[in-house]
Amino acid sequence: MSTRAFLAASRVQVLTSIRAPEHLVIVFLAPWFSLIFLSMSSYAGRMDLATVMVLGTGLIGVWFVAVNVAAGAIHNDRIMGTLEMAIVSPSNYAIVLCGRIIPIVVLGTLVIPEAWLVGKFAFNAELELRNPLLVSITLVMTCLATVGTATLLAAVMVISRNTRIIQGNLEYPLYVLGGTILPIDQLPDVARLVARLFYLSWAADLLRDAALRSSVPDARGRLAIIGALGVVAFISGAVLVRYTIYRARLTASVSTS
Repeated sequence: MSTRAFLAASRVQVLTSIRAPEHLVIVFLAPWFSLIFLSMSSYAGRMDLATVMVLGTGLIGVWFVAVNVAAGAIHNDRIMGTLEMAIVSPSNYAIVLCGRIIPIVVLGTLVIPEAWLVGKFAFNAELELRNPLLVSITLVMTCLATVGTATLLAAVMVISRNTRIIQGNLEYPLYVLGGTILPIDQLPDVARLVARLFYLSWAADLLRDAALRSSVPDARGRLAIIGALGVVAFISGAVLVRYTIYRARLTASVSTS
């Protein structure tokens, strides 16, 4: 039943995203982000960092869809009155959430080839990966950690009425704390400590090193940290979903207010 629910949820999300232009916003914004970041590199005479800027744009795309589209799916379910039916169904709602979130995260990865094309044809940049295997593994691990983190975020949205406020507060500050463009070692000490609790900061650092170096120190350990943070977020989200379903059955409400 879990597999069937997962596949059904994924199919619903794919069809929803195709019919909802707002889900594809990042696909249209990505070239402009790329132009901005690559123009900064060009102006500073640091086109050797073009590959880093392209990968950073990709991370922005992944986090954008995780915050806006994943959380928005729950918000839309509430508006349409289907959220209550979903959480009291026999299927594990955490599995349903994963089924909804994975296609969203895959959508976010489309930003990377877009940014790559902008760099290649608009700036004639030398986009070389010194360690392509590690870059690929890191991107896959980052997507999995994003799924786990988005599950936690979506679970929070289930019990919150202020979804838009939460989305706004999570999106842009975490672009900075995630080190998507600016390395976190340029941040103040306190901000750097906070950033290390966020999986995207580890992913951005590792992608940056893998793009610029053929040999990356402690790559396995850093990959493990990305995966561990994603697993912790997923487990936390699953527990929160379980609590939400229990509370909904007692109060006939999906809100804590």
